[in-house]
Amino acid sequence: MKQAKADKKISSFFLVITLALFLYGISISGFVVATLNQSFAETFFYLFKFYLDFILILYVFICLQIAGYVELKYKQDYLMISIISILFTPLSIFFVINSENKDD
Repeated sequence: MKQAKADKKISSFFLVITLALFLYGISISGFVVATLNQSFAETFFYLFKFYLDFILILYVFICLQIAGYVELKYKQDYLMISIISILFTPLSIFFVINSENKDD
């Protein structure tokens, strides 16, 4: 039980540090909201045109985080789950988990 508490503390520490660095990076970036008088569709296409690289990086990062969670919680293969998550969607993992549970 001591090891689990230590792991949770270390994980929480890294999460807070990551969040602080993210907020610091946004604050010094000079990011300006250029969507004050635009519709959602115009905002979406603006982000897609100028920030596609950041969107893809964020998507892959989220997919890998979800794959890590599924690996730890459901004892799945990380590489297979991460590839499925990236190629299809993170929602496709639910079908893999359900099919594994039906086989048991």
